[in-house]
Amino acid sequence: MKRALVLSGGGARGAFQVGVLKYLNEINWQPDLIIGTSVGAINAVAIGSGMSIDQMTRLWQTYRRKRMFTITLPILLRSFKSRQKFSPMSDTRPLKKLLESHIDIDVLKNSKQDIFISTLNMITGQLAYFNQHVININHIMAASAIPGLFGWQTIDGIPYWDAGLMVNTPITPALKLDAKEIVVVLHSPVGAFNIREPRSHMDVAQLVFEHFLIGSYTNSLPDDSWEINPNNHCHKTPLPNSPQLQLAAKGVNIAAVAPTRMLGLRSLLNFSLKQANTLIDEGYNSARMQLKSQLMAP
Repeated sequence: MKRALVLSGGGARGAFQVGVLKYLNEINWQPDLIIGTSVGAINAVAIGSGMSIDQMTRLWQTYRRKRMFTITLPILLRSFKSRQKFSPMSDTRPLKKLLESHIDIDVLKNSKQDIFISTLNMITGQLAYFNQHVININHIMAASAIPGLFGWQTIDGIPYWDAGLMVNTPITPALKLDAKEIVVVLHSPVGAFNIREPRSHMDVAQLVFEHFLIGSYTNSLPDDSWEINPNNHCHKTPLPNSPQLQLAAKGVNIAAVAPTRMLGLRSLLNFSLKQANTLIDEGYNSARMQLKSQLMAP
């Protein structure tokens, strides 16, 4: 049985994934295939390069934002004043050094697990999934290049950046490669849990962003309601972990784990020790509670 792990994008929310990984490791659930977008791509290659859960935990607890990318007034002024040539709003050289010092590319290329990271071709709008046999530091930097904030990366003459714009939760490769059990790690409770109606402008802004995060995943889920009930006056996309989804998946067990609360817009770039520890704990507890009854017996 082929198992797949799908890791969403979400900036500093990626610490949540480490908690989920801790639980999956505890129950000896090992994926044959890992696909990641943005920070999920970084976590995916970390696993593929042989990094242990304890090592990943220490990295998330050690590295603050300024040790990954810096945003200063001169950088911002240069970015906004530049009209002839794009200038990113941050300096990501520290992130590149971090990746170079902690990701063993040689081990990654020989990984027994299939690792795919998603990128977006800026010229054509095509999604490109690179696997462990070709991934290098530039591919990882491209996969995590938040448009505007980070600079894009040129690979074989083509500019690529973060594919989270179009596929924040990249489940499609797992479905195409015939995975029979898929664990999807979401960075938003929207779609997985009912959310209260927004009460303020900030609530609206946050909910819009959360819908953006979950949109590509929702639209990628198997859905046969159109074939079963073509004359219905309303067709709704299936919810994660719903009976409707499992029936439409036709033999593929799709199990999703998500935060149980809204994490807030500030959480995206909050690499503080406090948030890292909180999200790691929440990821572990959410996985323990939400996946316990969803995963197949080994």
